[in-house]
Amino acid sequence: MADLIHAAIASLDGYVADEDGGFEWAAPDEEVHSYVNALERPIGTYLYGRRMYETMVFWETEGDGDDEPAPMHEYAAIWRAADKVVFSRTLAAPSSARTRIEREFDPVAVRALVDAAPRDVAVGGAELAGQALAAGIVDQVHLFVVPFVVGGGTRALPDGVRLGLELLDEHRFGSGVVHLHYRAQRSRRPVTPLESSRQE
Repeated sequence: MADLIHAAIASLDGYVADEDGGFEWAAPDEEVHSYVNALERPIGTYLYGRRMYETMVFWETEGDGDDEPAPMHEYAAIWRAADKVVFSRTLAAPSSARTRIEREFDPVAVRALVDAAPRDVAVGGAELAGQALAAGIVDQVHLFVVPFVVGGGTRALPDGVRLGLELLDEHRFGSGVVHLHYRAQRSRRPVTPLESSRQE
């Protein structure tokens, strides 16, 4: 059975983007990027909200130039080989291959998709991942904590959600980044979309 995985690069004070929407301080070096590639190679499907998709679609056409480092080449190939599901009420059409659009995020349907998947599924973006965490359908959480304090912005983990986590692994990088890998003690029954909206 596949797992639903949420991974994020976050500041020490828990943000994936600062108050101006910037995240250049979170750019991984080659050591961290290679490690992320190894984690994401088993992913068969990415789940995105519109904003995260519009950030990640960069990898559809970029990242494999002659002047790019090897980890970028590797990640571009990993991203293109996976399926993508974009949850958006406004996006008319995808701009990448192997991509489909869903108009509503239904935790029960997403959990069924994961349970039927031959490979792990990743949910990306703070807003969409927050809905999945609130619904109790996330199996694993990976946080790459950057030694940088931004003071505010977009939180890596949602407010108003209580969730037990079991630490499975940790890894320290030369740059001071720390990777924390948790298994979530998720509920056995995904909440309905209405219940999920009440928790947000």
